Amino acid sequence: MRILMATSFPVPGEYDGTAMLPIKILRALKTRGVDVVLAHLKARPPFGKMTRGEFEGTPSYTLPPRTWVSGLRRIAREHPFDLVHAQHYGGATRAYFACRRYGWPLVYEIHSLLGDEFERQRLGRGLAFRFYVAIERRVCEHAAAVIALGEPVKKVVIEEKGVPADRVSVIYPGIDLGEYERPSAPAVIPGVGPEHKVVMYVGSIVHPNQGVPVLIDSLPHVFDALPEARCVLVGGPASAGDEYKAQLGHHGDKLIVLTGQTPEQVVALTRRADVLVHPRLACRENFSVQSKIAVYLASGRPIVATDFGDYTTILGATGAGHLTAVAPEPLADGILKVLTDPALASRLSAATRPVAEEYFGMDRNIDRYIDVYKDALAKGPR
Repeated sequence: MRILMATSFPVPGEYDGTAMLPIKILRALKTRGVDVVLAHLKARPPFGKMTRGEFEGTPSYTLPPRTWVSGLRRIAREHPFDLVHAQHYGGATRAYFACRRYGWPLVYEIHSLLGDEFERQRLGRGLAFRFYVAIERRVCEHAAAVIALGEPVKKVVIEEKGVPADRVSVIYPGIDLGEYERPSAPAVIPGVGPEHKVVMYVGSIVHPNQGVPVLIDSLPHVFDALPEARCVLVGGPASAGDEYKAQLGHHGDKLIVLTGQTPEQVVALTRRADVLVHPRLACRENFSVQSKIAVYLASGRPIVATDFGDYTTILGATGAGHLTAVAPEPLADGILKVLTDPALASRLSAATRPVAEEYFGMDRNIDRYIDVYKDALAKGPR
């Protein structure tokens, strides 16, 4: 089996869930003997030549818009592939025209629902957005398979986008659990000593859907009730961290912001957390499960998260997380409950690993991807 992985972002790119997911899939496919070629279909500049590079021994091409069709055809001649696995709506809409022209089966992996972004009003609904919406509609009409990162997304794809249920699968964003089994030096966090209780969040601290302002608003109650508590935000940008510190007033020195951390450093940092928090908002953008919860589960630390979407089953029903309403006061109460109840913290920690292995371990998820590929090849484009 040979796969073309199409993205609208470079690989490697920023260290975030969107950019890291295809890398994790690529690495896992290679362990199964599946050949992969990468194609970054960039939007700007519109003209220019297709270029070839390499990522971890895998051929990697960058295609400007004028070569989205001809360039993919050239890649197909040089590296014949069986299907196109398109990441996010950007990769799917840009690869769509070549797939239709040459009859290549397209597997569309939806990272988030187009048009339901929390910031869509700010981002606008201009010509480019309407183009993406129109082409994504065609992608859904003809895709050989669709992969959703959450059950609510699957429901939308079937009921609102009209994709047959037998062509839609849910695969949560996987990670290499081996990274969390290898020993590492203890993390050193400025301003945090062994006597402190660490409340930690990992990820972007400015994307509104992640709900970091809800966490910040909860912290005064946490700090007042538990003076030895410290909050560590592992993410950026630093300027946002400075604003949060100012917002906390006299509690500002209890907030530590760590930017530019490598994946290896994140592993060590999460091990120092007394509680990992994900205060994401209740919005359609969060119908998808983010890779951050895979990181949290793999770390084996207690988790407090807001009760929305698949967290109800992944964390609540499994006992791997303590769920709260999406508001500062209940979030603070949940954090304090875990920090002050060792038995509860121990139960939560013990439940994390089985959930990580079942839903997020890439060694299992890659079998799910390969099953989707086989089914897509058997059924072909719609």
